[in-house]
Amino acid sequence: MSTRDGGRFVLNHCVMMRKMLSLLAVLLTVLVSAAGHADANRLGVAFNNLVSGRDMPTVIVRPGEAVRSLTIKLTRDDGKRSTVRAAGIAAGSKRALAIRQGVGKHRYRGIFNVAWASGDASEFELAFDLTRVGKLKLFIQPSDVDLDAREIRFKMTNPAQRAELKFVGQNGKTIKTLTKSYDGANGGTQLTISWPLLSSELLYIDLKVYDIAKFWTGVRLTPFSIEIPHDDVEFESGKWDIRGTEELKLKSTIKLIREALQKHGTLLQLKLFVAGYTDTVGSHGSNQNLSSNRARAIAQWYRQNGLRIPIYYQGFGEEVLAKPTPDETDEPANRRALYILSSQQPATSESLPRSKWRRL
Repeated sequence: MSTRDGGRFVLNHCVMMRKMLSLLAVLLTVLVSAAGHADANRLGVAFNNLVSGRDMPTVIVRPGEAVRSLTIKLTRDDGKRSTVRAAGIAAGSKRALAIRQGVGKHRYRGIFNVAWASGDASEFELAFDLTRVGKLKLFIQPSDVDLDAREIRFKMTNPAQRAELKFVGQNGKTIKTLTKSYDGANGGTQLTISWPLLSSELLYIDLKVYDIAKFWTGVRLTPFSIEIPHDDVEFESGKWDIRGTEELKLKSTIKLIREALQKHGTLLQLKLFVAGYTDTVGSHGSNQNLSSNRARAIAQWYRQNGLRIPIYYQGFGEEVLAKPTPDETDEPANRRALYILSSQQPATSESLPRSKWRRL
């Protein structure tokens, strides 16, 4: 055999030996892993790995035979180490070992050392996840709900998984359901959810929020609208200044508005919409400007007298007559205003043919 051939033989022999050693290492790993699982089954290991409130996650053991002592050395995904111990666990009995953990989700590597009452000893390793969340609360303020912009802002006490919105129409049937994922956003983070324009009139909206532990809480939002009864303010011809003698009417009306706000408490932010109208005396354009100025004057009076909710105004001139008359007819019934307390812009209607509200 030549030197070259001998070299090839030695090389091939070395390659075969490395392959055999690698195969043996894999086999030993499988055997160790299988032995570890066998010992875990012998110990009866289970986990209460999803808890909320003051509860702590636990490692649960229910051994098939008596255990003299058990030590579990834990290493958390953030490097934190801890040890839990137990002793004198009877065969078939259950022992829960609490793992002290703050709110959140962590992955653990646990090395289990078991001293069996029979004199045997076992050591094996398990990896597992533990999740603890506080009691889930939803924080949402009236100003966080904007039905006109079709957006809701909110905060949760726990890491957020997702939110669900269900829209129910006046007939009681679900119009649309949509969800949004937040991928475990930290508790206290400002979150938003929005929706497309809906053609049907809403009866209510259900908002449900879920944390990373799949616990949920929610709130029902009911669109609100009420027309406030009142005595109309009388203006001098062609003017929009509010005379002192007319302020008593507005004082009575603002009292009714405040009573309605208190009586109809809601999570939705209520807004006041003031619509102004004129009779047919004067040109169409001048009456349009006049009605807008008068509606704004009333809105400004409410603001100046302590009404802090959002106020909008719009004039409709002689477009909507309460009492039909010919042109250039002085009719007090047509010189009027409409006050609407609502959680969203009023829908267009016979009384409100346009929607070009201006915020004060």
